[in-house]
Order: sequence, then structure tokens, then C-alpha cells
Amino acid sequence: MRSCLLYLIILGGLGYAAILVLAYRGTYVTPVAFLPERLQPTNTPTATPTQPPPDHLALADGYFRNGAVDQAINEYILALKDNPNNESAHAHLARLLIMRRHFDEAVDQAQQAVQLNDNSAYDHAVLALALDWNNVYDQASAEALRAIQLDPNNVYAQAWYSEVYSDLGRLDKSLPAAQKAVQLDPNNFEAHRDLGYAYEIAASYNHAIQEYQRAIQLAPNYGFLYVDVARNYRALGQYKNGIAILQQAIKVDPKSADVYDELGWTYYFTEDYEAAEAQLKRATELDPNFSTPEGHLGAIYFVLQDWTNAVPALERAIALGGNHLEYYYELGLSYVNQSNCAKGKEWIDKALAVNSDDGAVQAALGYYNDHCLGAPPTATPRKRP
Repeated sequence: MRSCLLYLIILGGLGYAAILVLAYRGTYVTPVAFLPERLQPTNTPTATPTQPPPDHLALADGYFRNGAVDQAINEYILALKDNPNNESAHAHLARLLIMRRHFDEAVDQAQQAVQLNDNSAYDHAVLALALDWNNVYDQASAEALRAIQLDPNNVYAQAWYSEVYSDLGRLDKSLPAAQKAVQLDPNNFEAHRDLGYAYEIAASYNHAIQEYQRAIQLAPNYGFLYVDVARNYRALGQYKNGIAILQQAIKVDPKSADVYDELGWTYYFTEDYEAAEAQLKRATELDPNFSTPEGHLGAIYFVLQDWTNAVPALERAIALGGNHLEYYYELGLSYVNQSNCAKGKEWIDKALAVNSDDGAVQAALGYYNDHCLGAPPTATPRKRP
């Protein structure tokens, strides 16, 4: 279990500075790693005889309600410094960390909340959600079921149960749970979001957009909701609508790597590769550990036959945990086109091991055979669907 440690450094007659350090799996990481310019204890108002110390928990709850994700994260961390046994602070922090793609940290915070209160449906539900985003589906479904058992009328238990089972492709379970969540609280944005997600998994994109837009009406300051809408516009081929709503999202949440990644990927489908590259690079700047924009950059360079840039982008995507089939065969073909047949075959073989029946993988193998073993190649790069 990760824990929170406070080191107090005495600086002579200059007072003190408090440094907050989070211990994660044996490695100490300052919160600045995921909260640039925000987690600075020296910026916290100092109590004076006429000014009470700040109520970090109240501030965090207010920021959370208003969709100020980074400020809320900062205040919950400071609140937990004051009271490490506040289970609701751990749980809310876990939800916010998911929004910023800090999935490992989110799991740990949710686990601490559950340890402090094993009978909380909300705590088990947020743990299920964190595990789901970490792709640990067996444990996620178990936690989601536990949350429902504890309180079947808890809107978050139903909503996040739905999200887990949407990811498992079990619409027979996810859609009724999301519908029940909306019935329990029609004004809960999480409920509408997960109903939209269930519709999206069912390829009912217009219904999904309606639910996501309702979620935005209820919580207009969360950038990821705009990404959900844009993703469905992209599925419908309505790229201008997707770009328009993502430009709104940037105004709402300019520090969201997800927003810039989706905007760049939408530009990709319009074949405006210059705009796509610029947005995707911004996503990687905001979150250097986010594999998806690296993979999307690789796709752009691949289509442009810019093998020199395609190789490192795709390799970074894979190194960061990306495991999409396209990464493997596109990387293999990029190496082949650099006349590095050995490395090309290595990655094409990995693609074959994942799905040897895929048409694009078979085409990549044929291209390798022509280029490296036989006649000059005639195949051209294949744009991702």
C-alpha cells in the first residue's frame, strides 16, 4: 500500500518548508510529477492570528464540484496530509486522478479508501473504475459487483458497474445499469456519461452524443466529456462537429492531453496532417507517458512515408504500453522501408502473433517478402481505418 510521507526541513531562522512526498511502490515521487506548479506547500496560505488555516477538504470538494481538476487534486493531497484517514478524500482523489490518466495512483488511493471503509459502495465503485481504466477487468468487475451489493441504489455504483461491463462488451449488463443510474439521479453527469458510453459501445452514436451532451450540460468544466462527444462525431464522419467541440474543450480544460490527442486524431481523418501533428505533439508535452498520441503521430508519419520519424514515434508508443496491432505492423513496415529487414520482420512477426488473420498484417508480411526476399516492393502504406 502506498503511503504519504511528510518531511519537515528546518531552515535556521527562516522558518520552515514542508515537502510532501508520495511513496509509490518503493519509488518516491513528488506530486509535482503530475501536478505542475500546483503542489507547492510554500504557496499555501500561512495561518496568522487573524486568519484561520485553510480548510483544504472544503476547498477540494468545491473545486471537484466545479470541475477544476488540478486544483481539486492539489487540495485533496493537502487535506490528506492533515488527515490521512479521510476515506472520502482518498476516494475523490482517485476519481480525479483517473481524469488525469494517473491510473496506478488512482488504484492505490481507491484501495486506501476501501481499507478505511469497506462498507462504502462509492469507494468500491471508484476502485472498480480505477481498475477498469488500468485494464484489470476481473478485479474491476468484482469490485463493481461488490459496490452494487452494498447499495444497489447508489448512482455511482450503477454507473461505474455499467462502465466496466461496457468495456467487457456485456451490453446486457451495462445498458440496464446505466439506465438505472440515470433513473436514480437524472442530474448526475456520471450517470449520463456512462449511459452514453453504453450506447457508444452498441454503435448507437447519435444516442451516445445526446447523453454525453446532457453530461456536459450538467458538468460543463470537465474536458473529457467533450472528448466523448467528439469521438462519436468522428465515428459518424462528422469531423467539423468534432473539431468544433474540441476547440470548446481546450478553453474549458487546456491541460487535458486527451483533448489534444482527440483533436489531432480528428484532423488526421480530414487529412490535415500538419494540424494533426501539432495537436498530437501538444498532447505528448502535456503527458509524456501517454502512449496514444505517440501512436497517432506514428500513423501520420507512416502515411506520409516519413519512416525516419515513424520508427521512434511508434517505438515510444509501444514502450509506454501501447499494444495496438497497427503499431506492430506499421513499425515493421517502417523498418523494411529503411532497408532494415531484420527489425522489420521482428515487428511483423509480433503482429502475426497477435492476429495472423488480419488483412493488414498479411499485407505487411507480403510487403516484407517482396522487399526483403524477392522482387522490389509494389505495396503502398495503408491508412488506418
